[in-house]
Amino acid sequence: MKKRFLFTVFFVLTLNSFVAGEKIRDYSDVTAFLKNLNSSFIVSEINTIKYKDVKYPVYKITYNQLKDKKGKKYLIFSGVHGNEPAPVYAVRDFIISLNKQEISRKDLQIDFVLIVNPYGFEYNQRYNGANLDINRDMTKLESQEAKILTNNFNPKDYDKFFDFHEANAKGFFLYCYGQKNKSLAKKIHEELEKSKVVFDNEYKDNILKVKDGQLDVPFYASMYMKNKKTVTTAIYFKSCSNSFTFETSKNADFNERKKIITQILNFILNY
Repeated sequence: MKKRFLFTVFFVLTLNSFVAGEKIRDYSDVTAFLKNLNSSFIVSEINTIKYKDVKYPVYKITYNQLKDKKGKKYLIFSGVHGNEPAPVYAVRDFIISLNKQEISRKDLQIDFVLIVNPYGFEYNQRYNGANLDINRDMTKLESQEAKILTNNFNPKDYDKFFDFHEANAKGFFLYCYGQKNKSLAKKIHEELEKSKVVFDNEYKDNILKVKDGQLDVPFYASMYMKNKKTVTTAIYFKSCSNSFTFETSKNADFNERKKIITQILNFILNY
């Protein structure tokens, strides 16, 4: 009886340790630079994510806020999955570089959410603190994070949407949602080809397969996810004129992944 009790205690403690994981990053440290951005940026705390006694402020980072409706507005997410860190650091460094430059495009506003999933980012796990996949929750809205996104960002307000992720793939690829995105997808690939970026040809997402660095998501696939209420951020923002999910390879060197993301970000800025 005593042995069984000790085994139970050990099992529970081990399970709790596994679930909680180990904190390997600090959200406040990574977002501390936001306090030092110049007048080209407006940083807004749009809400707070809470897990027990831990609170994470959620920031909307607006670059070159347009004073009227003229011009274009882009929306960029990173850190939706907490174990996909390269986009977070690449986007952070990109924002810092913009902070050191004159605004080159007066007609373009970019809104950023640097870390959509702060808890997952700190503990290097895909899901949030309630073990929910935010990138499958844009319909059910069971997660705090998805509710914050839908309450603060309207697809109708944006011309383009870009979400940066990472995958266990052999190379880079992007999700292309429907025919309207193919023209821009081609231009992004052409830009990356200049740097001889390796494109994936093997990654599969259910029945869909990547070809030459592109995974085409047909209309029926988007409708299937809507019917199953497993809508991703890119499908939620599909009513923008362009909506993309970019996937760098987790198997590649970290700095190489950042380099690819930065190249895409610079292309977006000037497109």
